Amino acid sequence: MSEKKQKIGFTVACVNEFARYCNLSVKEAFCYLFQFKGIAFIKENYEVEHTLDFGTIVEDLMILCRRNGGTL
Repeated sequence: MSEKKQKIGFTVACVNEFARYCNLSVKEAFCYLFQFKGIAFIKENYEVEHTLDFGTIVEDLMILCRRNGGTL
């Protein structure tokens, strides 16, 4: 599998886990993460984030989004 496909798959998995944790639809989770820079964070930090468990990744996303104005 190409690196690009791996990154896309990882991003989808992160959005799904975030949605599950926050009790949101996948669409709502994606829109929230996009608005508050979570998607950009996943893309920019793939090399580190993909080595972590999803609980830690969701925590990282929650912290980042709050810093960028998110309220979840």
